[in-house]
Parts: sequence; structure tokens; C-alpha cells
Amino acid sequence: MRKRPNPTFLQKAEGLKNTRRKRTLIIITSVLFVVLIVVFISSVANMQDRYRASYPELVGAASSTTTSWDRYTRATRASTTVTTTEETTTETTPLAPVIVTTQTETETEATSQTSQNNSPDVFVEAEDFHFATSYPHRVVTYQERQVLLDQLKEKVVSFQRENADMRICYEIICLGSGETIGVDELDPIIPSGCWALPVELVAADRAAAGRLSMSKILTYNGTNGANGPSYIGSTYSEGKQFYLRTIMRYAIALNDTIAFNYLAESLGGMDSLVSDINEISGYISYNDNKIYKDYRGLEFSSTGMSSCYDFANFLEYLYSGYTNHPEVYQGIINDMSVSETSSPIKEAFGEEADVLHLLGRNTGQNAYMDIAIIDCEEPIALVIYCEASTPDSAGSAIYTLASYTYDFVHACHYK
Repeated sequence: MRKRPNPTFLQKAEGLKNTRRKRTLIIITSVLFVVLIVVFISSVANMQDRYRASYPELVGAASSTTTSWDRYTRATRASTTVTTTEETTTETTPLAPVIVTTQTETETEATSQTSQNNSPDVFVEAEDFHFATSYPHRVVTYQERQVLLDQLKEKVVSFQRENADMRICYEIICLGSGETIGVDELDPIIPSGCWALPVELVAADRAAAGRLSMSKILTYNGTNGANGPSYIGSTYSEGKQFYLRTIMRYAIALNDTIAFNYLAESLGGMDSLVSDINEISGYISYNDNKIYKDYRGLEFSSTGMSSCYDFANFLEYLYSGYTNHPEVYQGIINDMSVSETSSPIKEAFGEEADVLHLLGRNTGQNAYMDIAIIDCEEPIALVIYCEASTPDSAGSAIYTLASYTYDFVHACHYK
């Protein structure tokens, strides 16, 4: 008679079988999870590499921390308010413009070991830029245009409220009509690289009066003397000479820190330039010590500040001066038209407008500024300033506000 199986043994065997099956499933699941993580990380790294390759000019900042502005998109973030119980007062040094460059140690060594011709290179002027000689007629009445201006201001104010974690200042001047609107345009701001504009206006005026020569030679002493990298510093060794006109081009078109410093020094230094700059506009003077709260609500005390109101006036002064005396200001106009720095304003207005701009950024204070003369359906001066936690969000904010401005101009000329 066949012996019947032991029930206890069968139960144990079945339990071992189930345990092995569960263990196998856990191992397979774990392996798949690890593979997915690796694929995700590789994908993100690949996207970052593609970003750096596609937008190298947006990588870098005025501090040792590398940051970037992503492709500008309209802000869709939820409104958040940053509450802080800490208030500090910090003395910050006057700000200077920066240029974004990337350079490896090998490149630096190669540059220092390569002999250079210290004589100043011949300056080649860019093709002269000219504003339009006529503009399309408006399709709205004066009253309708005032309504559109009010709506533009309301959009900017509304954007401020929806992004309480940012500090935003805005100013527009319609250069043909003189109409202007501003939002917190009198608040202290950190212009950083945009200081090159009023300094170059003073230089152009002095040259026109015979008090300054664009052929003046300046010699690079091998040190930065500033808070940011520089095309000059990364390209040349000590002893290289430059014409003043070349230095002016680098200060605006490249946001070159060293170029700006040499330019200011050649004019007697920023302290001596204050009175000349204030004659153009000086609601907030460069050497005023201003106390302000940043986008986080922290309190700072600093010189080297200005306002969107002042910078809109600088742009208007340049446009008006160029209209009446193009031979005096053509160089500055040309340099702004060939700027190699990124511009959210230019992105917003697209190919259908000529945007002459200058970029200012100080990542130590998370402050970003884009100023421009825009030659579109009508000439306008636009100044947008933003402090935000990241350069990406600041760039997106400036782009969005510039888009509101574009919509206003477009609505005035097209039904």
C-alpha cells in the first residue's frame, strides 16, 4: 500500500516555494527601480549638457556660484509669500558689470604661455545702426491708448502680487509721445552691469566737447579689480593695451567687468562721475547710501544703487541725443545693437523688433536687470528689474513683463 504524503511536509514545501517567488519578485522590482533612477539621472544630465551647449552665454554670474537663465517662458508658478523674522543690515560694495565666460585651467595656462602683441588692436566699428524713419499709424484713439496704458500697469502690478517672493520694478517711456508709466520705479535697485550706460554717455559727451580721445590707450595690469570674470582677463595677459573705444565696446557689448573698471578710472573714477551722471538723471545717486529690503524681506544698506526711473531717463537721453547728434552717440548705439549677452526683452519682442539692450546681474544679491531701446511699431525705452531666488525665475519674470509691453504696443497699432 502506497504511503500517503505527510501533510506537514507539503505545507512546508509550499511555503518555501511562495517565499522564493516573493523574493524573486522583490529582487526584480528593486533592479527595475534602480535602472529607472539611473535612466532618469542620465536623462537630466543629458538635458543640462544640451542646455549648456545651446545657451553658453546664460551660464555664469557675478559671484563664484555658477547659475543660468533657462529659456524664458511665461510664469505659471503659484503665488507664495516669503516670511522672515530676521532683519540684517549689511554694507555691500559698489556693483560693477560682469561678462559671462567659461574657461578651463588648461586654457588659462595656454593663454599665459602664449606670447601676445601688447600693442592695441585696431578698432573696427560695427555697421551703423539706424532707427526707423517712419512708423505705422495707431489704430486707437488717445482715450483708448490711455486705457491700454492703464491696463499695462495693472498687469504689472497684478504680476507683482502673484509673485510676492520677487521684488519687481518697471518703467516704460514711449519715446515718440513722451508717455510713461512706472511701477515702483523710484525704489532702490542694483544696476550692476547696466552702470556702463550712464558712464559711456558721460564719455561720449566729453569726447564731443574735446575733453576725451577715443584713441586714448589703456594698459591691462593683469588683475581683475572686480567681482566677476572678464573677456579681457580670460583672453589677455598683463601688458596688453587697448584703445578707449575698444574698452567701451567691451563694457557694453560683452558686459566686461575689467573694461568697465578701466573705463570709469580713465574718466576719473565713479565718485568723480557722479555729478555728470546726475545731470542726466540722479533721483538716486551712485554714492547715496540707501537702505532697502530685498525680495526676501532682509534689510541692506548700500551705495552704488539707482532706480528704474533714472535708467529710463538714461535711455531717453541716449535716444534723444542720438536723434539730434548721431555722430556723438553712434558708437553706444552700435554697441548696444550688437550686445552678445542674453536679453529676456529681446526674446519677448522677437524678430519683428530691433532691441538695443544692456544686461545687469548680481547673483550675490540675486538681482537681474534688462534695459532696452526697442524700435518696433514705435520707439520705446523699457527698464525691468527683478530680484528672485533663481536666475531662471527672474528671467521668466522679465520676459513675461516684456511680453505685456509687447501686447500693449501691438494693440495700439493692430486690430
